[in-house]
Amino acid sequence: MNPENDERDDGAGAAARSSLIYCGLCGALNPASSYYCAACGTTLVDAFHATEGLRVHERPDSASRLVEILPAGSGLDIVEDPDAPADFVRVRLPRGRLGYIRLQEIATQGTQPASSARSFRAPDINTNARGCVSTTGALAALALLVMVAAFGLVLIWRANAADALVLSIVFCVAVVPLLLLTIGLYLAARSREDRLMDEEEDARLAGDRAVHAPPAEE
Repeated sequence: MNPENDERDDGAGAAARSSLIYCGLCGALNPASSYYCAACGTTLVDAFHATEGLRVHERPDSASRLVEILPAGSGLDIVEDPDAPADFVRVRLPRGRLGYIRLQEIATQGTQPASSARSFRAPDINTNARGCVSTTGALAALALLVMVAAFGLVLIWRANAADALVLSIVFCVAVVPLLLLTIGLYLAARSREDRLMDEEEDARLAGDRAVHAPPAEE
């Protein structure tokens, strides 16, 4: 055997192995240029450098699975979690998923929570829904029902006695319950939106306190 050939083969094998990354979740080998595992789809930790963003963990543990890596400087949608350790903060990702970030990483990169400006995102039916019925929709439905009720009263007033009786029964059975239901939906939607605004304000204040708190000593 030629020692030079053996050394060349060993060097080529090492170079080939160095271009692969082990998946921390399933152990599959992936190309070094990949950001997600081809076998299970999880984020490949070694594919990212620490300066590329904030690592979002599935649990408040640096050794737990990575959920996502947020770009440096991104605004953080912080969610209050009384059970989280002192050196982790819980955040909500743009797609609605929750995860944990170390406060030390936030302080190192100088990332500020989105709550310092306008933290919470606008209502979105896919990721930040506020409910099935909005106050605007309930008001529009109520206005339409009021118009229908007005036309119904005009018809009852202009109809003869027999027709007026039938129209009155239909009006009482159909229109009045719908009016009451729509008013109830509007009040419920308004109450829900007010409650969510109060909760967001409380979470915003809690997020500011969590981010500006000194990191725990390791």
